[in-house]
Amino acid sequence: MVALGCAFVIGILNVTWTVFLRERWAGLFIKDVRVKGLVAAVLPIIGLCELGNCPQTTGCGILRATARPAVGAGINLGSFYFVGTPVAVGLAFGLDVGFSGLWLGLLSAQAACALSILYVVLIRTDWEHEALKAKELTSMEMSTCNGVGRKQHEEYEEESKGLLMNVNGNMVDDV
Repeated sequence: MVALGCAFVIGILNVTWTVFLRERWAGLFIKDVRVKGLVAAVLPIIGLCELGNCPQTTGCGILRATARPAVGAGINLGSFYFVGTPVAVGLAFGLDVGFSGLWLGLLSAQAACALSILYVVLIRTDWEHEALKAKELTSMEMSTCNGVGRKQHEEYEEESKGLLMNVNGNMVDDV
């Protein structure tokens, strides 16, 4: 929750600067008045895309950490190729919205992706199970060895079974 909260804060900061600096941003890189107008028109849309991108990226990291990267990849694929691309092409070329239509398509993809990822992470994830799985994975070696290193533990077991003794009853050195 902390990571998602931080992601939303960063997204809000991105929206804020893109809205307030939309008239000046392009001027840092180009002199063409028409391009400056296009940049000023789409920067707020780009900021909204970032508002969705920050929690979406964080959510994908959470899915990767919980061993479900395929879920995040599927959501990304569906959102960007099956939602965003048709909306972008339809708005930009079908409805003659133009350059802004392409960015609105990306915004629709980002919204679909962020909402889907957040749904999976916040609602469909069994956090009790994930906590138990993490506890099991992080304490597995310690609980089986009781403070002894894994190799030493295995050697101890083999010694107790007599597997490391030669014919004369002497210990066999590691090779």
